Amino acid sequence: MNISNLNELLNTKIINEGKVLSVEGFSLSLNEVKYAYAFFSNDENAIEEAIKKGAFVIIYEKEIPILDKEIFYLQSSNLETSIFRLLRFVCEEKECEFLLCNPNEIHFSKIFHLKNLQENIFLDFNSLIKADKNEIFCCGNENYILKLCANFIKLHKADFQLLESSSPFYSNLICENIYFKNLKLPFIYAQTFADFILFLQEKKHNIRFNLNKLDFFQIYFIYHNFTIAEFGKSDKALIFVFNENDFEFFRENFKNIKGFKCALKNSLFCDFSYSHIFDLKNKDFKYCLILDKDRRYIKDLYLQDQIEESNLFN
Repeated sequence: MNISNLNELLNTKIINEGKVLSVEGFSLSLNEVKYAYAFFSNDENAIEEAIKKGAFVIIYEKEIPILDKEIFYLQSSNLETSIFRLLRFVCEEKECEFLLCNPNEIHFSKIFHLKNLQENIFLDFNSLIKADKNEIFCCGNENYILKLCANFIKLHKADFQLLESSSPFYSNLICENIYFKNLKLPFIYAQTFADFILFLQEKKHNIRFNLNKLDFFQIYFIYHNFTIAEFGKSDKALIFVFNENDFEFFRENFKNIKGFKCALKNSLFCDFSYSHIFDLKNKDFKYCLILDKDRRYIKDLYLQDQIEESNLFN
């Protein structure tokens, strides 16, 4: 990119005019800096190293010394805003698309090999600057997306048929004339799954997915003594989720399932209150939903299972 055009795009001020005419790339990280790159930073030590690596342009916000009169120094009134301006231009050139997602959709986007933005321009920089032509990015923050593009897209509601052979934790469905059999997926998420299938069909993308990437809940089938059982041989199931939004979604959509209960630590706003996960051992339920923010109780469950197994052979 021509440096004069870059200065205008970033809305920066030329503090030192170098002798080069253009740059070949952009970086926020020293590890990514290459010869003829523009480097964004306020760190004097990092800037010095970037110059040694061949940076042609330094874009910064704070007052810093001019270390090399041969290169351009562009001062920004707000470094983050300048980065947004650059990335918006890059994304428009590459015709990237931004999919605004609700929390459930964000969970599912990665299983369909779509990229999620982290809603931090410094963390998202490399993904966006290196984006492929027409790449799709998913994000749950509308304001953040609108800093990167003029318009965003949303999923459309898909028509699908959930087959009777489905169970609380496995789904069989037909969507877009495709039969999806024995998906390891609670039926309450079948709509979201189907919406992505429709979206990929609309975009003429290959339908590829990996349900093993769903990590926002974990289901453990257990015996009455709270040791882990194989599916189909268990007496009960524990459903662990790791934030309040997912807890409320499961609770609302499982509430009519026979034997379903929910549990919260030291709370009256649930079926079971507990101090420790094993306080639930003698409770009457078939499926129990548990909020486990730090995933501590899953570790306790595995530890208990190892103790029980060890006792069998002693």
